[in-house]
Formats: sequence, C-alpha cells, structure tokens
Amino acid sequence: MKKQRFAAALAAVAVGVTGCAAAPMATAGARSTLTASAETVRALAECPELPGLPTARCGQITVPRDRSNPGKGTIDVGFALVPHTDTSQPGLGTIVPNPGGPGSSTIDLAGQLFAESLQPLLDRRDLLLIDTRGVGRSTPLSCAALDGPARVFAPLPQQRRLIGECGDQLGDTVSDYTSIAVADDVDDIRATLGLSRLDLLGISYGTYLMATYAQRYPDNVRTISLAGAYAINVDTTGEVNAVAFRRAVRLVCERTGRCDGDRVISDLAALMKRLRKHPEKLTVVHEGVKHRVTLDEWQMTSVAGKVYSNQPDTATELALAKAAAAARHGDLAPARALVRKSLLKSAEDYSYGPGLLSDAQSWAVTCHDYLRDFDYADPVAKRTRQYTSTQAKLDNADFRPFSAQVWVSRADYDTGACLRWPADATAQPPFPAGAAMPDVPVLVLSGDLDANTPIESGDAAAAQFPHATHKVITGAGHTPASTPEGVGEIIDFIRDAKV
Repeated sequence: MKKQRFAAALAAVAVGVTGCAAAPMATAGARSTLTASAETVRALAECPELPGLPTARCGQITVPRDRSNPGKGTIDVGFALVPHTDTSQPGLGTIVPNPGGPGSSTIDLAGQLFAESLQPLLDRRDLLLIDTRGVGRSTPLSCAALDGPARVFAPLPQQRRLIGECGDQLGDTVSDYTSIAVADDVDDIRATLGLSRLDLLGISYGTYLMATYAQRYPDNVRTISLAGAYAINVDTTGEVNAVAFRRAVRLVCERTGRCDGDRVISDLAALMKRLRKHPEKLTVVHEGVKHRVTLDEWQMTSVAGKVYSNQPDTATELALAKAAAAARHGDLAPARALVRKSLLKSAEDYSYGPGLLSDAQSWAVTCHDYLRDFDYADPVAKRTRQYTSTQAKLDNADFRPFSAQVWVSRADYDTGACLRWPADATAQPPFPAGAAMPDVPVLVLSGDLDANTPIESGDAAAAQFPHATHKVITGAGHTPASTPEGVGEIIDFIRDAKV
C-alpha cells in the first residue's frame, strides 16, 4: 500500500512541478543521488529575496490538497536548495531541517540560521529548506478569527472560541494540513530533485514531523537528528512538563547561586494561590492599542511556564524567582512586569503573519494530529464534559507549584484548545503506537532546562526507533539546537554516521 501511494505521489509531481525557473528538474526513474545534480540546481530559480542565502536556488511544486481526494484541488509548496560548495567532490547528503511550530517558515524565518549553524557540513552536503503547506512560500494560511495578535491578550475561554471559529472558517480544507500531508510533500520534493535518501533534522515540532516522514518513507532516510523531541503517541503537555519545570528552577538556582529552588517553588505556589482568589486587571499596550488583561492564576501559570519553554534566559529566570518572592510581601509589580513582557513578546511573534508564522496552520495541525481527551464525533457540550471529567482526575501534587487543571490549559499548551474544533472524522495521530520505524542512525537531544519538551519526552521520542542515541545537553533549554554544544553534536552525528 505504501509503495503504491509513493508511486502515485511521483506521478503527481511529474505533472505538478512548476519551479520558479519553469524548467524541468529530475524525473522519476532517473538515477538517484545524495545531492541534487548540477543540472537540477541550474533548473531552479535564483532567490535574490534571500540575501542571507546568496547561493540558494528556489523552486515550487504543486501537489494535491488531499491525496485521497484529488477533486479538492491543489496547493503550492515552496522550497529553497542551498547547494554544497565543494563541487570538485561528490556530495555526501542533503539535510532537510524543520524549525518547529507547527506554523513556522523554514525558509524565510529560519533558513539563514540553519545555514550558519550547519556551515561546517555544507561543503559536501546540500541544505534543503521546505516551507510546510500553509506557511511562508507554501500557500500561507490564515483565518479571520486568528488574524493578528489579538488572541494573545484574550482569556482562556475566548482563546478556545477563536480557535474553534478558525476551524469553522477553514471549511472543507480543515483537514488538509496534517503532518502526513506535509511528509508526503517533503517526499514529493525529494523525488523531484532526484534524491535517494535524506538527512532529517527536526527541531521541536519538527521532531514530530520527521518521525512521521521516517515512518512513511523508511527507505528514503539516511539519518535523523531530533532536538527538543517528543513522541507521536505520548502526551507531553502535562505532568512531565511540571516535573521538568521544578527541575529547571532548582538547577538555575543551584548553578547561579542566586536563589533557592525549593523556596522559589514555594513562593510560586503562594503567588498562584493569591491570584486564584484575587485576580486583577492589567493594561497592556501593544502598537498603540490598550488591552485589558486579567492577571489570574492561568495568566501567571502561562507566563511562568514559558520562562522555561524557550531558550534559557538567566535574567528572566531570576526575574521570575524575584517576582514570586516579592509577591510574598504583597508586591505584585514584578509579576505584572513579567506578564506584560511575555504578552508583548507573543504579540510580536504573531504579528509576523502567515508569511513567517501561521497561527491558523499551527492549530490545523494541532487539532488534527495531537492526542485529545474528547471525541470530535460528540457535540461541544459532551466533549467539554469528557474533557472536564478527565482533568478532574489529575492530582495537583504532581503539578506543584501550579494546579493541575490550570497547568494543562496554560496558553499555547492548552489540552482543551480544540474543544470547539469542527468535527473531523479524519483527525488522528500520523501513526499508531508501536508502528515500525527505520533502523537508521538517530540522535535525540534534550536540554536539562527545557520544560517544553523535557528529558522524559526525549526518552519517549528515542524509544520510537530501534537504535536511537539520546543525549542531554547541560544548560540547554528549548531547544538544544540553539546551543553550540547541541549544534556540535548534530554536526558530528551527521558527519560521522555509519550508514
């Protein structure tokens, strides 16, 4: 069945390739290679709009929106190829990275960073940047409900309503942005360029996407590098993240000598209790617009969680500790400042628009692919009862210093975000637990300060593969690929992999 689907994809590419240069590239049946041929590179268009990638060549393919239903039309998927620089020797491979999200542009948002980080490999290896469908150069997706940064300032019930409205606005395209569809797009581009096997590099959500690709196209994978990883069929939004949060707080205090970890956690618990009983209003001004925000337990939990869900920032980590300590003495000003700073950063990110960051595409993937505690076949009221009943069984002690139901609904990690999503009978993870995965070299990296995709999630991600190596990078947060140590591990792994 998989082989037949692959052949169908090749046929679709053969008629769908448009390419910026409108010139033919490699065709099905041609001898496959680890890097694109000189002829193929020349057939692609120059990319003068990418000054940070001066040698890049751009292309585009047109693929079915829904490969199981060709009648739904097509969608364009853009890519940029950075050819290896040493043309006197055969190329050794093609690295295909994804920066995560979902919903982030690989080409215009992260392409230059990938090229700079992987530069020691790019003399003999190509770098293939692909914007996933719905983002950047791949038919960017938006919906009126999530247009702009307004969602960032909304309370939890309104955020859920806006996400549900976005799903309604996507209409019959709501199920067209799955990780499976993206993986099939990646393989169509691989076939178009005449490549035999790929070196996959996934960051955060990219680790989910690359696992999906590897499961569907095991013969087309040379190596897999996963940084900030989580598994397809394991819930990574709950207790393990709270465990990682407490671990990270203690490690920061221990390493800086500027706080006591247990005291910080105790102070945070007291702050959450206070805001649970006495929420207050906060004004946040973004681009001249005043937003009235409720500073409550949910808002503060969301902000505290984000402190340890990104690249480590010692100043912000210590600011959180000081804010919790100040609140013990009745001073909420530092906590208010942290919340304002966090919301403004999120608003800035979501102001980029779908050319760089698509909120609509992100939720389309999340609400289709990820595990959930309710059934889309049920009406919203019944879904909500199912979800609430499940959350009520959580033990607050496992989520200290936060309450369980607030932690699992914190902003951008809300397990109930899709409660109002349209009924989608196709919604399910890309593959079931225990599915066969390729026995290729796999490197999984975790950061010991990461409460987003923590060490425990890396263990689960590595366990998906027959023989994966899992390493923990000291001092790294989300993700280890943003540290020199993590990049060094990835470079050594791809260069030295025995395949």
